[in-house]
Amino acid sequence: MRTFNPGLWPARLSTLVLAALAAASVAYWGLRWSEPPATPRFQGEPFGQRPIDTARVAQVLGADAMPVGNGAVLAVPNTSSDYKLEGVIAQGFSSGRGSALIAIGRDKAKPYKVGDHLSDDLVLQSVSARGAALAPDMAAPASVELELPPLDGVKP
Repeated sequence: MRTFNPGLWPARLSTLVLAALAAASVAYWGLRWSEPPATPRFQGEPFGQRPIDTARVAQVLGADAMPVGNGAVLAVPNTSSDYKLEGVIAQGFSSGRGSALIAIGRDKAKPYKVGDHLSDDLVLQSVSARGAALAPDMAAPASVELELPPLDGVKP
């Protein structure tokens, strides 16, 4: 004959509770795993091209000085040998927008956005994948075409 043993009931109840929690956990994660992934909700402005911080890019490329822009003008003679193109950031294939890292004379290279004045009579008119065009104003034909030097060891 069996006798009632009150010392076994706490162990039996705790086993039952742990088994129920394990089953609930398996059910929760099973349902969670089978549902499709949630799509993120859109908040803020629509996706598009963000403006490029040319000063930050120039700093990464090794330039020290702040960019010249917003109508600031440098007095430098207008000869194509005075300008050296050291870097280009073109936005899109043929948009002409972007920025360029240009050294003037013996100065260190500075970043210029399209439309910025490089000297009294030259503006960065457009930027391409490996070049930049300088002109007296945005509507005039380009008077100076700058190209990046060829890459060493790269075969087309």
